[in-house]
Amino acid sequence: MKNNYSTRVLPALLLALGLSSNVAAQISLQTAPYAQDFNTLATTGTTNAKTTLPTGWDLLEVNAGTGTTADANYAASNGSLNSGNTYSFGADASTERAFGTLLSSSLTPAIGASFVNNTGTTLINLTVGYTGETWRIGGTTRADRLDFQYSLNATSLSTGTWVDVDALDYTNLASTTLAGNGVSTPLHTATMNATVSGLNIPVGATVWIRWNDFNAAGSDDGIGVDDFSLSWEGISPNAPALSVPATPLTFAAQLVNTASASQSYQLSAVNLTDNVTVTAPAGFQLSKDNAAFSSTLTFIPTELASAQTVYVRLLPTAAGTFSGNITHVTPGGITLTKAVFGTGFDPNNLLYTFDNCASAPTEGWTQFSVAGPQVWACTTFGHNAADATGKLNKPNGLQANGFANQASIVNEDWLISPALNTSSFTYPLLSFYSRVAFNGAPLRLKVSTNYSGTGDPAAAGVTWTDVAANFPEVGSDTWTLTDNIDLSAFKSATLYVAFVYSSSNEEAARWTLDDIRLRNSSTPPPAALFVNTASLAFGYRPNGSVITQTLNLTLRNLTADAMVTAAGAGFQVSKDGTTFSNSVSFAASESSATPKVITVRFSPTQGNTAYTGSLTIASAGVTSQMVDLTGNTYNVANTLEVVNWNIEWFGSAEAGQGPANKNLQQENVKTMLTSLNADVFALAEVVDTVRLGTIVRQLGGYKYSVSSAVSNGTFATSQKLVFVYRTSVIKNPTFSILLECPGQVTTCDSYTYWSSGRYPYAMEADVELNGATNRMMFVLIHAKANTAPTATSYERRKNAAAALKAKLDTDYPTSKFVILGDFNDDLDQTITTGLTTTESSYKAFVDDATNYQALTLPLSIAKKKSTASYNDVIDHAVASNELAANYLANSAEIQTGLAALIPNYANTTSDHYPVQTRYVFGTVTATKPVRLAQQLSISPNPVHNSLNLQLPTQVGELTLNVTAADGRVVFTGAGRAEQLSQQLSQRVGLLKAGLYMVRATSAQQTYFGRFVKQ
Repeated sequence: MKNNYSTRVLPALLLALGLSSNVAAQISLQTAPYAQDFNTLATTGTTNAKTTLPTGWDLLEVNAGTGTTADANYAASNGSLNSGNTYSFGADASTERAFGTLLSSSLTPAIGASFVNNTGTTLINLTVGYTGETWRIGGTTRADRLDFQYSLNATSLSTGTWVDVDALDYTNLASTTLAGNGVSTPLHTATMNATVSGLNIPVGATVWIRWNDFNAAGSDDGIGVDDFSLSWEGISPNAPALSVPATPLTFAAQLVNTASASQSYQLSAVNLTDNVTVTAPAGFQLSKDNAAFSSTLTFIPTELASAQTVYVRLLPTAAGTFSGNITHVTPGGITLTKAVFGTGFDPNNLLYTFDNCASAPTEGWTQFSVAGPQVWACTTFGHNAADATGKLNKPNGLQANGFANQASIVNEDWLISPALNTSSFTYPLLSFYSRVAFNGAPLRLKVSTNYSGTGDPAAAGVTWTDVAANFPEVGSDTWTLTDNIDLSAFKSATLYVAFVYSSSNEEAARWTLDDIRLRNSSTPPPAALFVNTASLAFGYRPNGSVITQTLNLTLRNLTADAMVTAAGAGFQVSKDGTTFSNSVSFAASESSATPKVITVRFSPTQGNTAYTGSLTIASAGVTSQMVDLTGNTYNVANTLEVVNWNIEWFGSAEAGQGPANKNLQQENVKTMLTSLNADVFALAEVVDTVRLGTIVRQLGGYKYSVSSAVSNGTFATSQKLVFVYRTSVIKNPTFSILLECPGQVTTCDSYTYWSSGRYPYAMEADVELNGATNRMMFVLIHAKANTAPTATSYERRKNAAAALKAKLDTDYPTSKFVILGDFNDDLDQTITTGLTTTESSYKAFVDDATNYQALTLPLSIAKKKSTASYNDVIDHAVASNELAANYLANSAEIQTGLAALIPNYANTTSDHYPVQTRYVFGTVTATKPVRLAQQLSISPNPVHNSLNLQLPTQVGELTLNVTAADGRVVFTGAGRAEQLSQQLSQRVGLLKAGLYMVRATSAQQTYFGRFVKQ
């Protein structure tokens, strides 16, 4: 049981709103056990009065934000209702019910009951049992819960002091899919049972229980209570009784093997027949006179004729958390406990566990918000050292999350340590556990020796240095240890460590930290080296051009020199960004915690060539690292560019389907299609074909074709598959629907496999490029989404893939074709959890390497992502072996760079990114004008105080615009490339940290790029 005896804010707020929840009757406890199955709750209706609840049960609702719907009623639902409310959950018309809640941004509900002790005995233990049930899942990759509490002095659900009992909290499982269409049985259940002991409930007294609905990330789940039971243990009312204040004692951090200042409380007793023994838990001592301390005290009955003072002090014997209960025992009486908390610290082994934090950071750590309303704060989801999987949590930790009210919000928040005296340390080594859920920016680790300890970390004169740290992979949602960060270069009597969180309108990860340790090591940490990327893709560059990209290399405690070697024609490496060669070296003495910027140059010397290479970083005694390098000189005017893109309910008029501003979505889609300038667009989730037709006509030179096969529902409001194609390249197209049930019936297996009728849509056409004509087929799919029940969805996708492969193998054994679209699964392993396998539902295609090539599989292996919300690639392209020969190696690319140029892309355009692949046909002999909007190079990247812009070709006058992630234009200029580069370089030092998009426009071409300012 977590001894949290604080009076909650919720009751005070409820009273202020006039929503006190007194009930007309209480449950009389006479004969054990009491049981309630809630099967008398209403099965229909949305305004059922709480007077229809079982006797003694109650509900309370409080308006949140701008909400106005709080009342004394409850609704019946099978999980399909999404509004914040109190609910009778169950299948339609079924009398099998559960009593539950759904929290929202506008309403906070709670449920509970009151019991009066009519047993004739003093109750000392209560045993509570119930079944927790989940009827609706509103958010993914996080759990939701009901928090159980009891009160001995409440007069309603909204008054009194409440005690948490974590063992009786119902927590469901994190799901990868939403479930909000209604169900006939619960999506998840768990049997809860625990005994609350150490009570003293006299005859005639009342005890209240309640469940508070936890505020989970995103939309909350619909959760209920069923099959409740209560049993008890009692003693005679005239038995000896003890009394101590309920408020726990919390001690500040104390140096190990030294005693803290004491705290005290009053011990009272009645009806004693023997002595009272008071015993302290490990790490604490007791005293009657505040002078002589020991682990136990004995009070004789005459001493306790009046209340006595008990003094308590913390005497930690090791670094770490000390907690437990002081016990008060007398024969024939109830054992009472008083909770105590404290932390011991060793100046040579500082450990910050945050176990006792409640709201703001504790143990000397502070937060400072630079931007945005979200801040670092305490969370109950801390690191559980007993769990080797890294998935379970244990109170408490510190957390920052820029996602609120269903949106990502721009934030920059610093978590700053207390002053750390490392001046006498031999090797100050930092370690910590961290966990990150959802997509977003990585944390940054910084140190300072001249910060004041309070206020703005960017105050005049304060300097912070970036320190390289191996944070867990974004979206991994697993507790990960980052160890042996050597801070020897920053020894000081006042060293400050800071973790910097940032989020944007596009993405907001949830970062959690715990068990931060700084220790004085007598030996240096193990040697290590690592880089911040696994690949550098230069894309298309004209023959004879030069382009550079940068990466960060961290070298720690090397015992030998490190060699960085560039292999492959056209690639070279540099330490200073100016002098390039095939290899560079770093002396072991150059090892440090600060990342080093390495510049890689791509300078192709041969046209119409795909270049591949690698960068190898090696040093004796450490694991070598390799970075893949790719580029090509195939002019996009001479290749076939194909883009598949899910446009998220494009143009849907239904609320909650896609971006709210449909006109802005249309304009942004037009901008993206214009920038991509592909020959074929394979689009999914097109609802409004009139809007799409407007875009196609505005593009010029394109036509489009819409599939008539949609999932169950009317054609006008359903998601549709569409091909948009350039008529100068794509000739004589024919269109067909594959695997459709004969006679368009809905009873064949294929209908079920393909999301209730959303069959593959095929376009066969002549591709005319470079004087050659090649007949090929494009097969566009939008597979079954990973919705609950996810195991069934997985099987439907797997069966659909098998049927499609059989169709293609039989009818198109020697054809050039590509399967592309929204696969709703990854190719390296499935995104569906809870299965006995991790195999992709498209394993049949991936395994048949003789006949198929999964063009986008390398993107999955490289940990890329094709959606804004999840850390997987689910939008893919798979080519037949006949077409694979025409595939331009390594050209598969997820166009996140272009998406970043659209403000708030994920909320205004689509939750998917376009995926592009390129193909070469015929003999490429000439260079034609470039069609595709090109990328400009920015180095170094990330940027500190200066930068350099490079264009892929020589151009004349340009206009340059630089836009922040929130859409603000921070720089505009006009002139030649070198002039603009110099102007921007002079201004970049004044920019705040964050992501910036760059657009350079000439008379013939538009160039895009982006950089991160640190």
